Amino acid sequence: MSLAPGIPSLLLTVAIPIGFAPLALVYGRVAGWRAAAVIASVTLSVPLVLTLLHLPDVLGGRVIEESIPWLPQLGLTLGFRLDGLSYFFLLLITLVGFLSTVYSWRYMEKERALEVYYPLLMLFVGGMIGVVLVTNLFLFYIFWEVMLIPSYFLIAYWGTGNARVIGFKYFAMTHAGALSLLAGIIWLNALYGNVEFSTIERMATLDPRPELVVISALILVGAAVKMALFPVHTWLPDAHAEAPTPISVLLSGVMIKTGAYAFARIVIGMLGDAFRVYSEFVALLSVVTMIWGGAMALVQTDIKRILAYSSVSQIGYISFGLSVLLPLGVNGGLLQVFTHGLAKSLLFMTAGVIIHSLEERDIRKLGGLMATMPFTAVAFLVGGLSIAGTPPLAGFFSELVIFLGGFQAGLWTLTFVAILATGITLGYYTRAFMYVFQVGEHRHTHDAPAGMAVPMVVLLALIAVFGIYLPSVQSLILFWLQS
Repeated sequence: MSLAPGIPSLLLTVAIPIGFAPLALVYGRVAGWRAAAVIASVTLSVPLVLTLLHLPDVLGGRVIEESIPWLPQLGLTLGFRLDGLSYFFLLLITLVGFLSTVYSWRYMEKERALEVYYPLLMLFVGGMIGVVLVTNLFLFYIFWEVMLIPSYFLIAYWGTGNARVIGFKYFAMTHAGALSLLAGIIWLNALYGNVEFSTIERMATLDPRPELVVISALILVGAAVKMALFPVHTWLPDAHAEAPTPISVLLSGVMIKTGAYAFARIVIGMLGDAFRVYSEFVALLSVVTMIWGGAMALVQTDIKRILAYSSVSQIGYISFGLSVLLPLGVNGGLLQVFTHGLAKSLLFMTAGVIIHSLEERDIRKLGGLMATMPFTAVAFLVGGLSIAGTPPLAGFFSELVIFLGGFQAGLWTLTFVAILATGITLGYYTRAFMYVFQVGEHRHTHDAPAGMAVPMVVLLALIAVFGIYLPSVQSLILFWLQS
């Protein structure tokens, strides 16, 4: 089923979460936080439905574009595009955004100022949607900042530990990356007098000027900070571990993937020839990121910090796949975006159930939870095994394609190291699972309440069966690569 012609569905997908955020704030102030939660949940279900309605079109190879005159004096239009690349990023954002909102109902119910929390969450999700749909670099940067600002407040005001300091570190580092991105955008505009994706892609492809290498590096730095690629990863362990769990789900499962989108869309899609000059160096940094993040996860005792360092490690696989600059590797890297997003969202939700039930995060002080929390245990095990690349779960296929792409590119040593790094992944997830669910005395507690379990069931089911449908998603990516 597709949308009726003439309906600006992409504009609505972006505008609805942002436009209804003030309404959620007003109703939350007047009627209580539950009113804001209802508005947020209903509102964020709409972009998800609109995205799913476009699935037949995109599977059929159709590119959906919408353009509205905006600032003709500056050559700017309000343009949106949905193609094989942006679709599955959009699907991940809208799906996890909606599920995180539903999960927040029970997890956040005892927190303060929730009438503000839900509107900020809506702005956060709306900013990410805008990033993956816009068609010019000016709007791309605007939505990049729209994504950053509410996420800072969500960390700083509802986080744990020294949340204000951690929030400031997150804001300062990611904003520094945003300024590097902005510098590259301004330079491109100076060269071509235009910021439209299609125009820059067409002109840069035929442009041999060495300045493009520097410009691509500036934009890649902005993307790398958002992705938390080594050595600009240091904001991530603190921010993801100390944010409230529903926001950790969004940060790790979705937000860092917008950096991968910028990498794929701008650095590879528009400036691929310039990036080729230093692509092997980025591949090396990607493998270092895998090892460093995995080694740090292996020695953590805080369950959320284990998951946070795991995100650092896994972003290395995504970056490695993209950096080989061959369709097979890029395909695998982009598939890993989706499979990791599902699994890591599930894992953070399982950690949230444990913290919500026991008010404890140290895995050494947990133990024996399998008997009383069997569903949470199964969810944690499936999520961890998927990220470790265990067949037949979703993560196996995406990692396999990444490794095949690395071999095809002739990066034999780096690819073998990347394969070995999956052993570290399996090691820290096995360690965490044993400490939390197997070793120790049984505890008298309850499993995930329904409001938290339902989003987990959705993610668990997708991870378990998604391997069957990965060829369909792969066809979307290959369509983008060939277009």
